[in-house]
Amino acid sequence: KYIVMATKNGVIKRTKLTEYDSIRKNSGLLAIVLDEDDDLISVKITDGSDHIVIGTHNGMAIRFSENDVRMMGRVTRGVKAISLREGDYVVGAAVASEGKDLLVVTENGYGKKTDFEEYRAQNRGGIGLKNYNISEKTGNVVSIHSVTEDDDIMITPKPDEIREDEFG
Repeated sequence: KYIVMATKNGVIKRTKLTEYDSIRKNSGLLAIVLDEDDDLISVKITDGSDHIVIGTHNGMAIRFSENDVRMMGRVTRGVKAISLREGDYVVGAAVASEGKDLLVVTENGYGKKTDFEEYRAQNRGGIGLKNYNISEKTGNVVSIHSVTEDDDIMITPKPDEIREDEFG
């Protein structure tokens, strides 16, 4: 098994799960080195032969084999997963598993579910494909998830966007 980590600035890192066997009780372990202006967005466990999909705020997505990401130790930064355009950033990562779909959720509560097969595999580090058409009505993408038909999903507005008249 492997741990795949994705960051807001489009960096990805893959490490063997066994690297994290000896977590210190009081201090933990350093898992990834982040640039000063970067944040960890997603952590997934993979089997070594999965495909990863990275999604961005402006509706881009890239799919590539996890084997395109070389194995790294714990105290490393990672490599480029996706090239981001000005003002864009990564909102999530999903493991493309057979029988699952990619769910894209926008800031105004819209969602789109697409079979992973619709996303052709590319080389890691490219700009990807248009994944969602952003509009004023839908808003930008806020998250992506790997889902099945059996999953229960609830999308709720941000607390500051709930109006009293909606809920009595």
